[in-house]
Amino acid sequence: MFNWFKKSNKNKKPSRSNEDWVEQLTPPPSEESISHLRIILVRGLKPALYKYVDRELDQFVEDTVQDALLKILDKVDTFRGESKFTTWAMKIAVREGLSELRRAKYKDISLNDLVVNNDESGRDEINQMSFSDDQPNPDRATHERMILQRVQKMIDEELTDKQKMAINALMMHGLPIEVVAEQMGTNRNALYKLVHDARLKMKNRLMEDGIDPDEMLNQL
Repeated sequence: MFNWFKKSNKNKKPSRSNEDWVEQLTPPPSEESISHLRIILVRGLKPALYKYVDRELDQFVEDTVQDALLKILDKVDTFRGESKFTTWAMKIAVREGLSELRRAKYKDISLNDLVVNNDESGRDEINQMSFSDDQPNPDRATHERMILQRVQKMIDEELTDKQKMAINALMMHGLPIEVVAEQMGTNRNALYKLVHDARLKMKNRLMEDGIDPDEMLNQL
């Protein structure tokens, strides 16, 4: 038994250090290292994602690992060595898998269907918002409703169609940013900028109208 154990350990390949991984995955990457990392990611992703994937888990994991490997190779020069390389790579793979699941969940939803209409029925989302979780008294409820109606009017008047679409999808319906960016034909950074500019317009208008922008925008 002892001899078998020694032989088993002798045949076992030494684990790579962080520096080994970075060196071997830096272009041109080693195919053997990519293959080894792929095995590690597949082995780790299955238990990480099985609760969220209701069918064809093996195929989903394989596809996710392929996409994750491309991102890892692109980002390998950004690895700072603050954890094990495989832990860092696994985080990228899990994030990729969860992002794909979110995209799949919302793939049949069109942003055009979410646009707030100008009639009363289309204002449900913002009218249902409240400043606190507590049930307000009638006077406070009326006051909050009036403010929210002013905010809706401000959104109608101040924001561009693209800003309205982004605010509506992200902040009122809670769609993932990658889904909204993809449907709007843009990228995450450009969408962040679009929403930032929209919030700045709203903040300035709220201040002009004597409404506390922090209290109001924290609801969005």
